[in-house]
Amino acid sequence: MVEIVLAPAGTIYFCPVKTLSILRKVLFFSLLWASLPAQIVNIEQLRFQRDSSRWLFQDDLSFNIFRNTQQVVDFENNFLLRYQRAGHRLLLLNSLHFNFTENTDFAQSGFLHFRYVKQLSERWDWEVFSQLQGDRPLQIERRILYGLGPRLSIDQKGNFQFFTGHLFMYEDDLERETGIQHFDWRLSSYVSMFYQYKDRVQWSSVTYYQPRLDDWSDWRLSFQNQLAFKLGAHWAFTVSAQLNYDAEPVQAADIPNLTYKIDNGVRIRF
Repeated sequence: MVEIVLAPAGTIYFCPVKTLSILRKVLFFSLLWASLPAQIVNIEQLRFQRDSSRWLFQDDLSFNIFRNTQQVVDFENNFLLRYQRAGHRLLLLNSLHFNFTENTDFAQSGFLHFRYVKQLSERWDWEVFSQLQGDRPLQIERRILYGLGPRLSIDQKGNFQFFTGHLFMYEDDLERETGIQHFDWRLSSYVSMFYQYKDRVQWSSVTYYQPRLDDWSDWRLSFQNQLAFKLGAHWAFTVSAQLNYDAEPVQAADIPNLTYKIDNGVRIRF
């Protein structure tokens, strides 16, 4: 089966593909779009794909160019790869986003995320992950994360899926403007849900909570939701929204606690 998803400018799924072909794509996109990134990263959308395929590949591409008083270019690439076999699962995610004018970089952010999941039983998994991030608009020069912990399947019956995970995470955070560096332990907890209604509507929701273990007033919260409305045998319309809150962002002027993003797209599947 091959699935293609078009987001604001384009999202592409390939599943499954031959091993040699997928490795070539992985190498190409990793070399071309390898980057540094920065908000709480959502990998749950990939997990909701119910299939037994060994390989799952996804690439989201978005490109816009326009001119008012000056020319503005906006580009975003999101790359995801999953490999699973006999109770083992590997996830690789890479993202790059930037927009700039003719003479000035306005924004540049991205992340590289790797996660290994070992299935312990029908309901329990054990996860280990590492992540490299950077975000120029939010003044995050570098954020390196390492974590591990359990994941529990609360319900996977019928058209509904419900999961929760609670991981311990070590964070090495370097601020871009001030040069201040932080070394912190955090709890990374999440709740994720997926529901499909009569093969016509799909809804997914993920909530992340990441407090600092030695100072619970320093916490991050993220809400991410998506609706997909099936328009025909191969078409669906999608609406996605994301809201992020950081109680203590970097110590620089004009950095907000609250950020958000809304996307609309068209999905093609065949």
